[in-house]
Amino acid sequence: MTDPHLHAKADGTLLGMNTEDSLKLIVERVQEEVDHIDLILATGDIAQDSSVGAYENFVSFVAPLNAPMRWIPGNHDNRDNMATVAKGTDYAQTVTELGDWVIVMLDSVVARKVYGNLAQDQLDILKTALDQHHDKHILIAFHHHPISMGSQWIDKIGVKNSEEFQQLIAPYKNIRAIVCGHVHQASDVMFNGFRYISTPSTCVQFLPKSKDFGIDSSGPGYRCLTLHPNGDIETSISRIEGVDFKIDYTQQGY
Repeated sequence: MTDPHLHAKADGTLLGMNTEDSLKLIVERVQEEVDHIDLILATGDIAQDSSVGAYENFVSFVAPLNAPMRWIPGNHDNRDNMATVAKGTDYAQTVTELGDWVIVMLDSVVARKVYGNLAQDQLDILKTALDQHHDKHILIAFHHHPISMGSQWIDKIGVKNSEEFQQLIAPYKNIRAIVCGHVHQASDVMFNGFRYISTPSTCVQFLPKSKDFGIDSSGPGYRCLTLHPNGDIETSISRIEGVDFKIDYTQQGY
């Protein structure tokens, strides 16, 4: 799940859509469609208002899924408030072993900026994990997109040091995918020999392949990833359709 943009108050919206309502519908859909969940990955922009209440709401809303969770911040999030809510939990655990797999969650946020960057400490965390787990399949996750989405406006606010990231991962052939949020749209592409996957937001979607900011009419969604022991990944997107969400298509940004 990614980019729920929650508020402390139940009437909070993003671009006109009530984000609490859409996330609750997503959770219901997951309950209907997924028999067993090993791990929930929440890849940033958990909150729109950055409040402790928004993070508490997220934890409460996903609790019916009865699964462990890892989360990372997005550009709308507040690290300190996330840490307050995560205290005593393993939500913020960076490296998670899951059978034949290791999942590495990195923080790509730059304070008070919309774009992302993988700071040296995050690159060090990644390299250490890669060196320690050369016998495992690796899934890497962070909020901002590290490759072009083919949208001029959103490609200006991706990971600024993507080339440095790609140089770091180049020697490691056990990396099976890099997943991100931020872009509010689904994609699954190969680039420089690696698989890059983005996930729809649980609220409003952005128009793909657009020069300027645009809102897509596709419904809220989530992505299911099945990680096989041989390193293969099966993945699918499920969306909420047929619901008349209130969206303000006249907005020029978020």
